[in-house]
Amino acid sequence: MRRFAKSLLLFSALLLSPFGLAAQEVGLIYSRELPQVEFAAAEIRAAAQAKGIKCATLTLAELPKASQPIRIVLASTETEARELAALGASRLRTNAAAESYVISKKFEGLQTTCFMIGADPVGAMYGGLDIAEALRLGTIDQLKSGEHGPYVSRRGIKFNIPLDARTPSYSDAGDAAQQNIPEMWSMDFWHEFLDEMARDRFDVLSLWNLHPFPSLVRVPEYPDIALDDVMRTTEKFDTSFNLTGKDMVRPSMLAHLETVKIMSIDEKIRFWRDVMQYAHDRGIDVYLFTWNIFVFGTDGKYGITSAQDNLTTIDYFRKSVAQTLITYPLLKGIGITAGENMQNLPGDFTNEKWLWKTYGEGTRDAKKLEPDRSIPLIHRIHQANLNEIKKEWRNYPDIFELESKTFMLLFPA
Repeated sequence: MRRFAKSLLLFSALLLSPFGLAAQEVGLIYSRELPQVEFAAAEIRAAAQAKGIKCATLTLAELPKASQPIRIVLASTETEARELAALGASRLRTNAAAESYVISKKFEGLQTTCFMIGADPVGAMYGGLDIAEALRLGTIDQLKSGEHGPYVSRRGIKFNIPLDARTPSYSDAGDAAQQNIPEMWSMDFWHEFLDEMARDRFDVLSLWNLHPFPSLVRVPEYPDIALDDVMRTTEKFDTSFNLTGKDMVRPSMLAHLETVKIMSIDEKIRFWRDVMQYAHDRGIDVYLFTWNIFVFGTDGKYGITSAQDNLTTIDYFRKSVAQTLITYPLLKGIGITAGENMQNLPGDFTNEKWLWKTYGEGTRDAKKLEPDRSIPLIHRIHQANLNEIKKEWRNYPDIFELESKTFMLLFPA
């Protein structure tokens, strides 16, 4: 994960020592239109309050008349940057990376103005978070001016998500996962978790599940598969579960289900749209990863099985992928695995042909409806053949990446 520099701006020790600042009032000046900047501003206010510092919130239009001895200005748009440059603020380089920001200072008599300008809303948020951290730690008098940007552009968390006993992740055959199922449907959990990700400068969240579609979408062609309510099992677990995930749902588990939350599929969709919106407002891209071929939650409806040459299963997966992307416009991309339950059949049903017919064609179907949308796809090299991947995925219409446990590399489509 990249580290953002902790040195931003060197104020005068007289004005900004932890002791002198406690008696001061700070003017916090920013536009309230961007949720990322609003989050950083809230963190600054909380940090100031914890130190006994008064913090007046003002708009950019009020900046010339702001009389506080210390003024902190957060901005990110081109218009704001241009206006602030006329007041003495530094500007970012034109080729500054996304999430970058620049800090500069201006002294006029006994008044100090700290300008923090981001390359984008996320950059403004990170710069503001650095100021908030300095206030909390009492080190704001040590902050230096300068431009700051990401050392690693994508900094993410892999999250095996236990959505439901009927649609488990890879390691849900245990008490911890079952107890956490209700938390996955708690907005309070996601607010706290995503806020902390933003504070720690993570900008990617990948959600991993063996077969998430029944818990996330209603597929028009297969409507009876969508699952209402949230359930877990009360069965006592042992150590006999297969490490390939093939028996992550057993009949005995389904015989001991309990409902932990009553929700229709439409309420579930609204919930996850709200989660993704909140993630977006914290500068976090959400990806959905699957293993294959798992069909937990379908209960054999419509003749769906895990057989690799089952044409109905292929059609169901293709339509599920498309519907997931259509249902969640803020879902950044899809990740796939040629997983432990694939048979690599000959002819038209090799692993890569199956993955292309389902995830590849499903993504292309979604892009036909949203041609301007970027939908990156990440293909894990786990149990896969690189030459076959290059052959079958040569027509992917967007960013295509390869991932292993130790590296990720860009592969042009």
